This record gives sequence, structure tokens and C-alpha cells, in this order.
Amino acid sequence: MDRNGTGNRWKGFIIGAVGSVAGLMAMRWYWENVAPSLNEKVDLGGTDVYPENLDLDDISQVERHPDPEESPTAVLGSMAYERVTGSEPETKETRTALSNLVHWGYGILQGGLYGAARAANGTNKGLDLSGGAAHGLGLWLLGDEVTVPMLGLQEGPTAVSPTGHLNRLGAHLAYGLATAATTQILRRIL
Repeated sequence: MDRNGTGNRWKGFIIGAVGSVAGLMAMRWYWENVAPSLNEKVDLGGTDVYPENLDLDDISQVERHPDPEESPTAVLGSMAYERVTGSEPETKETRTALSNLVHWGYGILQGGLYGAARAANGTNKGLDLSGGAAHGLGLWLLGDEVTVPMLGLQEGPTAVSPTGHLNRLGAHLAYGLATAATTQILRRIL
């Protein structure tokens, strides 16, 4: 292992987890500052733009069907809470806190996995923005667009407008790029 954690997956995991905090803040910044503007200025049409024979509104592979008013992280947080306490969360504040815990926990875990992977293959040149973009793209496509709807945690792809998909992609790219840049900077100084 060198001083920068190259080859040390555990150190890479920890540095990536810390770096993901910047990624999560970038994702929040995107949703608060870019997404509203994009929604206002870019009209790619609603869900009616998809071909009629392409009905992927509900691709859930489990008995659970998504509630469009509830985020996937809120659903998971409520499910965990109910499993531990035996009752559903009673207040909106509790559900919001649980949703945030799930979102931050998952984001930090993914940042840690990114850091471990980059340390294992010896990547330590530049800010690794292409790796960060690939990480964000993978999380968006495999997680947000495929796995989450298949688990019944949100509606399927054709239930979301093209602009909605574009915003989800943008938020995940912001996360991936900020996580990668911060992780590489931390690896150089630690």
C-alpha cells in the first residue's frame, strides 16, 4: 500500500465514504437549484410521449405497488422502522428523518464502494471524473431506473416524464462527479 491508499481497499472505502458526503451535498444542490430550472425551461413532454404499447408504469416484481407520493427512501425507512418497532412511523417528521437516513446511508455506502474499487485498481491520477460519471450513471440506470421500480419502491420508467428522467440522471451525475473529485483529493492529502 502506498501513502495515498492505492491497493488498500479499506482505506479507499473510508476515503470514498467521506468523499460521498460532498456527492450527496452536490445531489441536493442539483435538486434545489438545477432541477427546477430544467423543469421550467426544458419541455420534453409528459408521459404521453412514450409509445402506447410500451407500458412500463409498474414493473414491480413483488406484491408491493409504489405510492407516487412517497419516495423510495421513505418507503425503505418506514419499512425498517416498522420491522424494529412493530408499528408504522406516526409523524411526517419521523418519515422524513427515516428517508434522509436511508438516502445518506445508501449514498455513503456507494461512495465507500467507489473508493474501495478505485483503490483496488490503483487509480490515483487526476480527479477521475470519468470514473465518477460512470459511477453516477450506473447508480441512476441500474438503481433508480431498474432495481427501485422492480422492488415496487417507485413507479416504472414510463410513469415518469423524460424531463424527470433527465433530472434523475443529472442528480446522480452530480453525486458521482463530486464524490470522485473529493475522494481523489482526499487520497492525495491523506
